Amino acid sequence: MLAGFSNATGTPVAPVISGGSNADASAIAAGAPDDIFVSASLSATAPAHLGSLSSNWAVGIASDQMVLAYSNATLTNPAASAIIAEGKTAAGSNATSDWNTFYTSLTSGTVRVGISSPVADPAGLRAWLVLEAAGYLYSGGNQQAYGSPLLKSGGNVTASSAANLVAPLQSGQIQFLFIYRSAAITDGLGYLSLNTHVNLSSPALASFYSQFSYTDSAGKTAGAPIVIVITVPLGSVNTAEALEFVQYVVRNMAGLSSYGLVVPTTALLYSSVTAPQTLPQPLQLMLSQDLLVQEGPI
Repeated sequence: MLAGFSNATGTPVAPVISGGSNADASAIAAGAPDDIFVSASLSATAPAHLGSLSSNWAVGIASDQMVLAYSNATLTNPAASAIIAEGKTAAGSNATSDWNTFYTSLTSGTVRVGISSPVADPAGLRAWLVLEAAGYLYSGGNQQAYGSPLLKSGGNVTASSAANLVAPLQSGQIQFLFIYRSAAITDGLGYLSLNTHVNLSSPALASFYSQFSYTDSAGKTAGAPIVIVITVPLGSVNTAEALEFVQYVVRNMAGLSSYGLVVPTTALLYSSVTAPQTLPQPLQLMLSQDLLVQEGPI
């Protein structure tokens, strides 16, 4: 997207700085220079994370889902290979007993599972929500059926972001990694797809996902569908160019589907803007052109 934008407009772009959405938002709020913030968490764009630099709006450009990724090194581990086979069986049958067998094996401590820091990276928080929802569905309503054994066995390995756990996965230090499907595809990883009721992919299941929550030092966060959003923090120096990039993304977001993302027919505007603040003129223009549709608050 950045390369296409630069080629189309002649505007130079700086190298991307990446990390967990919450950690990045905190860095921006603390003064790290930033013109454009792309996040896998809508809440990371709100004042709770961006502080006074939140513009109180974000544009949703795609939805993603949680998967369980593995590498070629994983396949050399007999216990891990058996778990992959159980996961494929469960995905094929969608039987409660098969899913229970899979999650029980995954969290037993026989393999090491990467889950990024929930405070820094929403992917980590969502991994624990996946295990909660799975326990509810496949272990008689016991939301802690899988998360608790994983913690007790010490089978989980953490890092500041899921991206930082890709190298340990590829080298065989860990056997599995909870990560977004788009990231698994981008990194060339194998992955097991999880049931829609646990992978946080479906807007239609928003009410179901909200039954599950994770509490940490940042507070309590309820489950919700995963939406990739873009915003321009109020601290942006190159605001006009940043807003121009937002427009470029909205007009070219269909290309994101090649990374396993599901792209909406029309980009989604999340806005908590209240008077006297107003939406930037380019966003107002896209609303009038039906390139954006109002979705709700951030």
